[in-house]
Amino acid sequence: ENIAADVENADLAFLNQETIFAGPDYPYSGYPSFNTPEQLGTNMVDLGFDLINGATNHTLDFGVAGATYALDFWKQYEDVRYTGVFESEEASLEIPTIERDGVTFSFLAYTYGTNGIEPDTNWRVNYFDEEKIRTDVAKAKEVSDVVIVSAHWGDENTYVVNEYQKYYGQLFADLEVDVVIGTHPHVIQPVEWLTGTNGNEMLVVWSLGNLLAHALDDINTLGGMISFDFVVTEEETAIENIVFRPTVSHFSYHYNDNDRLKRKFKIYYLDEYTDELSIEHGLNALEGISVSLERYYSQVESVIAPEFLPR
Repeated sequence: ENIAADVENADLAFLNQETIFAGPDYPYSGYPSFNTPEQLGTNMVDLGFDLINGATNHTLDFGVAGATYALDFWKQYEDVRYTGVFESEEASLEIPTIERDGVTFSFLAYTYGTNGIEPDTNWRVNYFDEEKIRTDVAKAKEVSDVVIVSAHWGDENTYVVNEYQKYYGQLFADLEVDVVIGTHPHVIQPVEWLTGTNGNEMLVVWSLGNLLAHALDDINTLGGMISFDFVVTEEETAIENIVFRPTVSHFSYHYNDNDRLKRKFKIYYLDEYTDELSIEHGLNALEGISVSLERYYSQVESVIAPEFLPR
């Protein structure tokens, strides 16, 4: 409930959609190919999310048909920017923008790959490509005050930022992007400032971790929501009041009257999670896993610098 309130109160809220809305022609499914009910997208819009990354390694799980079905789904929401996958070459050349309080924001998205599934054209999905990134950012800076990048990158299940991330992170900084928000590793990774060649400072969240996930390891149930303010003047754009607030993706098992297993999911802020809830976490049913507040806090403190955590 508090998470919902925080999202609703934000002028802009970003969500990485790791799954795809491939539509009713395909069964709803989990790993390794994800097809999610569209109701989840409606729920996210109702909560207030308005920047959605569609460029992930699962974008083409159900081919072009699944990807274009997702595009058609998001079209119905005029105030939502869903990008990273496109229906036409013309659309792939456009820079998605959104305006708040007289400030124009550009939103760009890229993925490292699509699990070996090749697209039908070279413009269907935004992959990391230095030449394209340079062109996109230059165009974005011409039409907006702030440039935000969603970067689907990194190695899964590690807190360590790899060389691929560092290379493109520095490229974004050198091109004077304002903020990069990373996804894909399924665990949290550091929040840092990178300095560009012109002396500019760029905020990078290397990985937010998972917000909502039926994971098989407790490290994957720890994520985070980061908030910050853009202060835009004629002289500069500054980023202030940065707070990374850790979250826990909690689920527990229940049986209905027919003894069929049901899972109940809820997202908690870590500072509102309790020892009692950790005992109820469904992961405790797996051998070798014991969910605990102590372990969650230890992970956060070892990854996220104190200056970015709630005071």
